[in-house]
Amino acid sequence: MARPLLFTACVMLAACAASSDTGSAGDNAGAADDGGGPPIAATDAGSADAAGASAVDGGGPDTDAGTTSSLRYDHDGPFAFTTANAMLTNGTRSFTEIAYVPTTAGLHPVVSLSPGLLQKAAAYAPFASRLASYGVMVLLRDDPGPLTVTTDVAADVEYAVGTWLPTAYAGKVDLAHVGLAGHSRGGKTTLLAAEQGLKGKVVAWFGLDPVDTTTVSGGKQARDTLPQIGIPTVYLEAAVASSCSPAADGAETLFPLSPSPSVKIVGLGAGHTQLQDQASCTQCNLCAPAGKADPKIVLAYAVRYMTAFFARELLAATDVGPAFEMAGASADVQAGHVSIDAK
Repeated sequence: MARPLLFTACVMLAACAASSDTGSAGDNAGAADDGGGPPIAATDAGSADAAGASAVDGGGPDTDAGTTSSLRYDHDGPFAFTTANAMLTNGTRSFTEIAYVPTTAGLHPVVSLSPGLLQKAAAYAPFASRLASYGVMVLLRDDPGPLTVTTDVAADVEYAVGTWLPTAYAGKVDLAHVGLAGHSRGGKTTLLAAEQGLKGKVVAWFGLDPVDTTTVSGGKQARDTLPQIGIPTVYLEAAVASSCSPAADGAETLFPLSPSPSVKIVGLGAGHTQLQDQASCTQCNLCAPAGKADPKIVLAYAVRYMTAFFARELLAATDVGPAFEMAGASADVQAGHVSIDAK
């Protein structure tokens, strides 16, 4: 399938900029160990507020932007957490994994969250800190750039979750409740991991405007085996297709192939890069056209829906509903922020 010229130009420009803009995974991760062992350099976040969750404060669906809604998952949960960095080596590739770890005792479910092409882990800190504040451990890393194909990034996810995690966090992680999530290229990355190396080990998947393109893909598309994925899925799609998110490679193609239960949430007026922290977005000007929705509102409901989904699937929360009925869906639809389709 031919790629739109603007999308191809975007990837080429990103590749040229990768060496100067992406840096190494450790640039925003702090210290790391040298052998892929248990994390070191843990810092006490104290509460979710201390870890940057304030980036999504306000803009909830039933209030004006800049104020705080009454919806549960629009706010940080009750648990403190720490962050820790570890250097992992998978074959010839090394990368820094950042773990958000709730400080409460017992086993914690885990979500591995993969960023979009060229994007830093910092752009997804609002998602990680919100989930951790509800007792869910989160693994997060920088995207390695377009010189690393998506199948290799998926293999890194499989290694981090399937091999490193059980040893590094033995006695702390609930391996029966593992979820995957990703934005853009990270959406495809985690779909591939769920369909392949982590099949049977992952129980839920959430995609932020996933892009199942053949560009820098390693020759595979998630859509090919998506009908057999066998787990609940959610697609949060940006309505504004861009040079970085061709419509034919997104949720409009993937959602119909996904087995039930699956939900497609469309962010009306939202652009591809609005599903991350704007202050930490890398090369966002390459994705055109941009969304016209309020970016605070888009990020707020994106964090809320992801948190609510994994609370339901990993923590057995009963206050969400199969189509997020009790997590703000009706208010979002009424306000014109989103449309929702469930099966």
